[in-house]
Amino acid sequence: MAKTQKPRRKRGPQALASAADDLNYEWKMARVSAHAVARAYAANNVWARNIALEAFLVHARVIRDFYASSASDNDVLAIDFLGSRPRVRLPLLRSPAIRTRLNRRIAHLSFSRSRLKRAWDVRTLLNEINAAMHTFVALLTKRNAKLAAIVGAP
Repeated sequence: MAKTQKPRRKRGPQALASAADDLNYEWKMARVSAHAVARAYAANNVWARNIALEAFLVHARVIRDFYASSASDNDVLAIDFLGSRPRVRLPLLRSPAIRTRLNRRIAHLSFSRSRLKRAWDVRTLLNEINAAMHTFVALLTKRNAKLAAIVGAP
């Protein structure tokens, strides 16, 4: 028998505005750090590239998790703003291979880390993030334009 999921607690306007501001930060950091990766590659600066790449991947992971169907009550999800989970495409970020790499290469020191692929397609991942965020903001604009503006309406 399938386990029924407990409904998410409704959040008030202040909590949602604060979460929208945090989401705006995550999206900006993903974009800024992706550009920093490109600049570090162009300058052939390995350490700057690693720093920027790790920052990008952390923010990419946060945004990926924002679109999850469930999480702890304290985690902010798209469903908290929209009342339902938006249909966004994140094929790379949600793929098992990328999930494993993000979980083991970025957030944990693991024995399998050295065997995982090191190269990341930052441009494609950023394009996925931007498309998902634009979709989310468009949906949120219909529901609450003020919150959409905080997140970063297109």
